[in-house]
Amino acid sequence: MHYYKRNLGDYAKKAGRLSMLEHGAYTLLMDAIYDREIFPTLDEALDWAWARDEAEVAAVKFVLTKFFELQNDGRYVQKRICDELMDYKAKAETNARIAKQREEKRKSKNEASRNVHEACEEKHESSPNHKPLTNNHKPLTSNQYIYTFDLDYVNANLLKSGRKPVDQKYIDQLQPQFELYYANQSMVANKALVKFVQWIMRNQDSEKQNTEKPQIQTSQQRTANEHDRWRQAEQQAFGERDVTPKKSLLIEGVGHA
Repeated sequence: MHYYKRNLGDYAKKAGRLSMLEHGAYTLLMDAIYDREIFPTLDEALDWAWARDEAEVAAVKFVLTKFFELQNDGRYVQKRICDELMDYKAKAETNARIAKQREEKRKSKNEASRNVHEACEEKHESSPNHKPLTNNHKPLTSNQYIYTFDLDYVNANLLKSGRKPVDQKYIDQLQPQFELYYANQSMVANKALVKFVQWIMRNQDSEKQNTEKPQIQTSQQRTANEHDRWRQAEQQAFGERDVTPKKSLLIEGVGHA
């Protein structure tokens, strides 16, 4: 016990006529008793109060006989301190019991939550001797998947993150890439499920970026488009008539001379 209340009025009423040396002896004894939570014998009291000379020893003895009662086992006990120590221990035991019950309740709640989300963890956990996949493997088919992902759980986590749900066909398209990427990592089913949901979210982000990305034209494409627009404007201005220059009559006549 590292803290105790000290009523100044009660102390002054009961110990107000002590000398400075006796006040010091009494204070040191009370501090030592509360700290150790036991009452002292005469030798222990002299040791706890660091009494060295005859005056200090006399002060300790006077305080013991004045404010404490000698018991049959040789220890000096004060009823008020004894009551406060017993009350402190009772509260400490109560707090410890409440803390233990709270911790057991928290563990029980967490265990129930794990049972809901990881009911099939041992069933789907890969064997430690499972031969890891490499990039040389052929694409996986649906019956070659290492992990089994529950569609409802996947969509529940996607909706919780503000994402759109997916169908089984979407999962079947992404799962071969996912398992090939994590082929050399041994994961329990729950961890693989979390990572696969994150994989889907990244893929959705990538699809969204590709959809929103503006198409960039090359310089040749821009030039071709400009020619098309110019030709269209010209046709609108001159009509659909033939504007090819005709041979002049003079040239035609010279040709026949």
